[in-house]
Amino acid sequence: MLKKITIDDEGDVSVFNYTYNADKKLTAVATGDNSLKIAITYQTGGNIAKILRTDNSTGSISTQEIVPVYTNNQITKINVTRTESSGSVKSIATVNYAANGWPSSVKEDIYNPENTQVIANYDSSFSYVGSNISQWKYQATLKAGLPVPIFDFLQELKLTVNLSEYDGKINPYNLLPKDFLIATVHSEADASSITGFAKNNSAKINVIFNFGGANIEDTQSVKYVYDKDGYPTSVQSPDILTTFEYQ
Repeated sequence: MLKKITIDDEGDVSVFNYTYNADKKLTAVATGDNSLKIAITYQTGGNIAKILRTDNSTGSISTQEIVPVYTNNQITKINVTRTESSGSVKSIATVNYAANGWPSSVKEDIYNPENTQVIANYDSSFSYVGSNISQWKYQATLKAGLPVPIFDFLQELKLTVNLSEYDGKINPYNLLPKDFLIATVHSEADASSITGFAKNNSAKINVIFNFGGANIEDTQSVKYVYDKDGYPTSVQSPDILTTFEYQ
């Protein structure tokens, strides 16, 4: 099980700690300074009942209450309530699946505070090669002509992430519960959101951001160090060193 991740971004260090119960179910994720805390609770049958994500990294507290809806023990919808100082908004995401059992798309509708109109859409599509994700396309779009409340997360964004050159080793992020990874995929709109959607580890990552019609592209190659059992202990990119601890 994944115990701890330490990310050193040129001296700016972030630590993520993972806590499990006696049944080895993930119950909490927290940064070392507790600026981000995630609590996971479960239904009697073992499926996730609720994920509560609390973030005060910017000085003001924002929360996300994420409630997955299951069909035949597979998440098919995700109900989310996002709360900031300006109020709360709700959203509903629909999840479709590829042949490998991982999502092929997640389409999320965000409603106005009165819960009467869709004011924004988050759309993700995923492509795979075998058990590894090869591409993630994400787009956040605000509905034209509708008043949009002031929330930090309501920003237009277009993102494409291409992953390739996979090894045959264990992906530490893939050790996290599959339903947790799926339910929180839109909680972080960056390349880390889908890291666990692969069985193995990608050594080449291409990211294309689109802001205002202009593309900003970055391609990085990373190098892994493994322990004797094939678990990565670290991964080095040009600017960031990430280390992993297990239990």
